Amino acid sequence: MKPKIFDPKRDIINTLNYKKIFKQPLTFYQLVYFCQTEFRSLKEIEDVLTELLEYHKIRYQKGFYYLSKLKLNVEKVKKKKEEAIKTFTELEKYKFIFENIPFIKYVGITGTLASYFFDSERDDIDLFIIVEKNRLWITRVVLVGFLKIFNLYVNDKNSYLKICPNFYISEDKMSWDETKRNIYVANEIVLMQPFYDRNDFYFQFLKSNMWVKEYIPNFNIPEYESENLPKKAYTTFLDICDLFLMFFQKLFMKVRYGSEVLKRDTIHFLKYDNAIWILDSYHKEKS
Repeated sequence: MKPKIFDPKRDIINTLNYKKIFKQPLTFYQLVYFCQTEFRSLKEIEDVLTELLEYHKIRYQKGFYYLSKLKLNVEKVKKKKEEAIKTFTELEKYKFIFENIPFIKYVGITGTLASYFFDSERDDIDLFIIVEKNRLWITRVVLVGFLKIFNLYVNDKNSYLKICPNFYISEDKMSWDETKRNIYVANEIVLMQPFYDRNDFYFQFLKSNMWVKEYIPNFNIPEYESENLPKKAYTTFLDICDLFLMFFQKLFMKVRYGSEVLKRDTIHFLKYDNAIWILDSYHKEKS
């Protein structure tokens, strides 16, 4: 990326413009956190916000900042946050499922639940999962099986805790592809809520994706030294099983939507690639 010219007014407006796509206002601290400018002090951002409000560039209502194009319903925002908190509490009861699958290294909650803008009647609980190398497809079979046993796996019938594990990556694939790094992915990573973490894999994932600070500079990624485990240089029976299960499952997946990513080290179910229209909408109105 080219070096950015420091322009706090522009960056605040752009940050609110991005959140407007999701119909979300931001509190003061959320705005500081997600702002595309790294402020030197809270006083500095307070002064900029005061000026933008005076010139009617942005609006403020009951603790939320937003752009005038967003039709804000504060009660609806608060209700969605309450539903998210309730759902997080209920979800904790089922953490044992992930704890008892030894190949799972990390589970993060993404999507509307992660942003506390959750409608329990409409929204799924999206999960991002990091898995031991060459165990991705075994893990998916086992996890989906457990979720179906407890009637938690997303389908058209269940309306309670609709869990959708839609993104799996291998532990050796944690660094995001350079061609797919953008503000949308950066926001999704920053918003992610750790749900289950084995041996600090969340910090290892963040360390592998330091590039997010190019888009969200106020996001703090702590210093972390990961343990270098010895690399396996031989094939095991489970490696072969994982390969077999990949081919077997792909027979039933390859024509579902046409936009899935189904690889040995990555599974990503995409009914619609929201990143395309979100980025397009953002860049059209970007200052």
